[in-house]
Amino acid sequence: MELENKNEKNKIVILLAHPDYNESEANKALIEAVYNPIDVDLYNLYSEKQYTVTEWANILAKASFVIFQFPFYWMSAPAKLKEWQDDVLNSLARTPAIAGKPFMVATTTGWSQDAYRSGGKIGFTMDELLRPFQAGITYAGMIWKTPLVVYGIGTANSAKNISIGVDQYRNIVNHYIETSQESAW
Repeated sequence: MELENKNEKNKIVILLAHPDYNESEANKALIEAVYNPIDVDLYNLYSEKQYTVTEWANILAKASFVIFQFPFYWMSAPAKLKEWQDDVLNSLARTPAIAGKPFMVATTTGWSQDAYRSGGKIGFTMDELLRPFQAGITYAGMIWKTPLVVYGIGTANSAKNISIGVDQYRNIVNHYIETSQESAW
């Protein structure tokens, strides 16, 4: 697999996996806080546009940072993200397209943070529930970064939780934009 010229501007690549994005309050607010076409490329895995593994390799080869963004339900991500991992990540694991790239999960939960602990409603922490993602990303040769989890989207505090999550996400993405611009000089 031959990669395109990697001298183009490095961008943050967000892979959005939300089956009902247009109805999403939280994930839509997160994307609106960080998306700008100069520094961030957004790929909605639920759109009609389909890419080949070679096209994904070229997209990811130009990335300075990769983010999986999705609502967390049934203790995992939506099916399209799992399909992408099976088809694309499996093929690109340990290749120059993704090796050494920083990676992060940005996810939203319906329950409050208290539910995600031993003895809580869910009974496991988000770190424990995201462990399969961490294992796969690490195996693929990418660098796992601390996930952004926006808790409590289905609670009475959802507006406050979304606002806090938006600020945190914007700070993280802006940090990587600045870091990639500095390394380009």
